[in-house]
Amino acid sequence: MTRGILILTALLGVSACSEHKAPASRPKASAPTPMTVTRAPTRATAPGLPVSAVAPDDLQEAASVSQFHAMPRLNAKVFSVSGGDPAVNGLVTYLGLFAGPADGWRVYPLGDFAAWKVVEARQGRIVIETREEVAGAGDEIVRRTGHVHVDYGWSGGAPPNTVSVARTD
Repeated sequence: MTRGILILTALLGVSACSEHKAPASRPKASAPTPMTVTRAPTRATAPGLPVSAVAPDDLQEAASVSQFHAMPRLNAKVFSVSGGDPAVNGLVTYLGLFAGPADGWRVYPLGDFAAWKVVEARQGRIVIETREEVAGAGDEIVRRTGHVHVDYGWSGGAPPNTVSVARTD
């Protein structure tokens, strides 16, 4: 009898873990955010501790990072900082190549975009799909998509002083 109850309990537990379809009347959500993936407890388990703001000036720049794509196998990353007009091409975008613990990152400007995503990443070449908003005839804003091709080579184990940045629209 106990064995039957254990088996039934295990089956119910497994069936509860399976994926269920959302009701047809419920609108589909966009990409999940961390808050939709996991649920936090409704109450903290301990009282909160006071935490002061940190003073280092270099963290001000880090706090302005608004988009980030790491490529650890390449010792590279593409990132944007908030800047410019947030309504038009507000993502000031850079490529960073890691020169090592002693030298840190070499950072190369790629351009200002409204949106971007890395579509190819291999040693010596990174391609970014971009969307820009530019002034059209009159006062309207025109969306333009294209690609930024970044080619680079390592020199004796260190990132180059320059990279080649080519655009296709």
